Amino acid sequence: MSFKTLRRAGLFAGLLATLAACGNDQTRDPIFEAAYTGFFQKSDAASPQGLTDEVIAQTLAATDLPVILLRINARNSEAIAAQIERNGEHRTYGTAERQAIVLRHGMITGTRGLGGDLMSVEEDALLRLVRGRGTGNVAYVQRFLTAEDVTREIGYRCNVEPDERVDLAQGRIRAGVTEMLAACTSEDGKPFVDYYMVDGSGEILGSRQWLGETTGYVTMTQLQK
Repeated sequence: MSFKTLRRAGLFAGLLATLAACGNDQTRDPIFEAAYTGFFQKSDAASPQGLTDEVIAQTLAATDLPVILLRINARNSEAIAAQIERNGEHRTYGTAERQAIVLRHGMITGTRGLGGDLMSVEEDALLRLVRGRGTGNVAYVQRFLTAEDVTREIGYRCNVEPDERVDLAQGRIRAGVTEMLAACTSEDGKPFVDYYMVDGSGEILGSRQWLGETTGYVTMTQLQK
C-alpha cells in the first residue's frame, strides 16, 4: 500500500470517526449531520435524512478504498460504507455506525447490525444468471435472524431476465450496464422483485435487493471501486 493510500485511508478513518463521535453535540458541522443521523435510523417520511453531495465528495476524496452508498427504502435512511475486508469474492463494507454489509460481485449476501439480519444466502445460481445477463428460473435461499435469536430459512424460485441497457454515472463510476430483473416467489415468504445493474465484466454496480420483512428493500450504489 502506498503512502498516498495510507494517508487517504487515514483521512477516511478520521471522517468516519468524526461522524460517529458527533453524538448530541449541537455545534457539529451540518455537513456531517445527515451522515450521522441517517443510516439504519428511522426518520419522518416527510423529512428524509439524505446524504449531501458534499459529504459524498469528501468521502471519495479521502480514500482509495471501494465505497458504496446504501439506502433502506422503508426507513428513508442512507449511509456511506467503505470496504473494510476482502475474502476472495466476498467484500465486507462498514458504516460509521459499525453496521456491516457483505457483497459478492455486488450482490448483498449478508448483513450485521440492521436488525433481522440476513445471516447467509445460497446465491450461486442466481448470481451466475445475473452476472451472465441471462434468462432462466433458479433457486435462491435466504436465512434471517429472528427476534428469538433463531435462524429462519426461506427458499425461493426466481425468474431472471435482462431489461434495458443504459449508461451509468454515479460517484466515480462510469459504465454501460444491463438492467437485470429477478422476480422471486416462495411458499414461506413474501414475493419480491430484485433489480441489478450489471457491467460488461459481470459486476453489479447498483441494485435494489430484498433483505427480508424487517428491513425490506435496500438500494446499493457503487460509488468507487
